[in-house]
Amino acid sequence: MSNEKDFAEGILKTSVSYMVLSAAIGIIIGLIMLLYPGGTMVLMEAAFIIFQLLLTIFIGYYALTEAFYYFKTDRILGGALYALIGILAIIFIWLFNVSLVYFIIALFLVLTGISDIVGGMKLPRGKNFLIFLGIVNILIAVIILINPVVLPLLIAWYVLFWGISRLFLSFELKKLLK
Repeated sequence: MSNEKDFAEGILKTSVSYMVLSAAIGIIIGLIMLLYPGGTMVLMEAAFIIFQLLLTIFIGYYALTEAFYYFKTDRILGGALYALIGILAIIFIWLFNVSLVYFIIALFLVLTGISDIVGGMKLPRGKNFLIFLGIVNILIAVIILINPVVLPLLIAWYVLFWGISRLFLSFELKKLLK
């Protein structure tokens, strides 16, 4: 029992650390995007390449951190799956071009929204905030699909909101460790 509790606590610590890091970067990126919204495709392409680079770093960091943790705790299959999913995600990031961004972001938001809602229902703390974030994710996905022209500004506000909400959620999860 203690082994399972230590494992769960280790995953929670890793998740909180990842959440704080991604929240800080999300807030910074959101503010930069709001200050320089751009309007040309050249700027959008440059922003997309930067987004691809940052996403590659995030996914690589997260996948490796989780994979190493699973390997360290003798959960080889879980570690291998995290490493494989991380590698595949990084490959797919670089295969897509700007024209598919709208659909990819909308799909990501819907899946994240569903995951947040389901995950929020299982949390003892921070549940309402996570469910709210899930609903916001799905609503933004619908807006993107209906009116893709608003995507750059919507992404800026979403990234800022996402970063702030993840920061608050990480504080709630950190309270579970005490």
